[in-house]
Amino acid sequence: MEIQNKATALWANFFKLGMPQIRAFHMSWFAFFLCFFAWFGIAPLMKVVRDELGLTQSQIGWSIIASVAMTVIARLLIGWLCDRIGP
Repeated sequence: MEIQNKATALWANFFKLGMPQIRAFHMSWFAFFLCFFAWFGIAPLMKVVRDELGLTQSQIGWSIIASVAMTVIARLLIGWLCDRIGP
């Protein structure tokens, strides 16, 4: 199998943003960081969110359940889209 237009070494090409493979790599880790930050960033702010919106403990619990449920649905949809049109 011949290697064409593929990044074969990460560190040698790490800052060559003209290469589409390196741009995709950097966009991927940055998107993962943003998702991770958004997912776990609300926990320390939950007291402020609860006070500002006047939420009860039951409403907080349901919002957590809804966010996990929507994550499952979103991952299925995004996975299907990635299979159909690519990342």
